[in-house]
Amino acid sequence: MKLISSSSLQSILRNITFHLPEGYELIAGTRTEDIHQYYKLSKVSIVANSHSIKLILHILLKSVDHSFTLYKIIILPERISPDKFVQYAIDYSYLAIQVSQHGYIPFIEKDYSKCVTSSITVCPLDSAIFNTQRLTCAASLFFQSPNSQQLCKRNLLFNYQQSTMIQHRNIWIYHFSTPRQLTVRCPGNEASPPHTQVLVNAGLIINASACHVSTEDLHIYPTLRGSMQTELNTPPSFLPDKVPIISPHESHQLQELTMPTLQALDNINLVSQRLCTQ
Repeated sequence: MKLISSSSLQSILRNITFHLPEGYELIAGTRTEDIHQYYKLSKVSIVANSHSIKLILHILLKSVDHSFTLYKIIILPERISPDKFVQYAIDYSYLAIQVSQHGYIPFIEKDYSKCVTSSITVCPLDSAIFNTQRLTCAASLFFQSPNSQQLCKRNLLFNYQQSTMIQHRNIWIYHFSTPRQLTVRCPGNEASPPHTQVLVNAGLIINASACHVSTEDLHIYPTLRGSMQTELNTPPSFLPDKVPIISPHESHQLQELTMPTLQALDNINLVSQRLCTQ
């Protein structure tokens, strides 16, 4: 592909768009800022004889039915009382939602390892697409189904102390079960005092990947990346309404159970069954 300049490749791709079957389009379009993606996503074959050399480009296409938005699943516990937490138990690491939102595909890490990742991720379609009328736990949480509490296994945790910080691009996802003082030092601001803030429970730290971040029990070193300026259309980010992890009657039942009984339960779905048998 390096034998073809980006401007020449863009002209070739624009010509291809006039000959595509109905309902199909090029996987990354033909805008100038997206042309670089074809150098990673496309394959080249060379056919030659004594008179000439021909390059055959294998360009990926997409249709609405084959377009998905891929989400990484990060599971954090939720506090329900001063010393009790509840955490979803989900078997999948990723969830691919069809652009039309008519179907979805759950992914495990092994499935994701087969994908070619960049700003556009290409995965082999070697698993069935689930219809949204048949929801799994992760899909029910994504679509905010009212019966997610029945579909999902939820683990009951006592005195949870683990601190969590996970990076996703330029965002750090954190969870602290007890208040932590966070100190942020960013390059270029050496003359300014470091920024400090007390954090607890779950949240997001945005645009701090180039900074040194520390608490009493962990440190995050800055990540150095190159940058360029361009005009890109990026979808807005939003936080959906939170689906309650426990129902009101479960909260009341947890208050009624004695500590020895609670410590014998690791799955909150068993709370109602235990009360029924007493």
